[in-house]
Amino acid sequence: MTAIDSLTIMPRRCSLARENENFSNEIRQLLYGKGRNLYRILFTISGDENFSTVRILHIRHGAQQTLGLDEDE
Repeated sequence: MTAIDSLTIMPRRCSLARENENFSNEIRQLLYGKGRNLYRILFTISGDENFSTVRILHIRHGAQQTLGLDEDE
């Protein structure tokens, strides 16, 4: 929860997620954990630089397949 709370300050500091290419909205990721316990917190940002809303879309283990890809890809 502390990692998610940190998104209240400068959420655009986080990199674009690899899923960003598969969706129309900009999707960013916050990496949390280390090694085999690495998780990706996927989120979107709406609003401007003065007031923005962060919406958490999904929390995925780092080894999970990219969202939006078919199993055949």
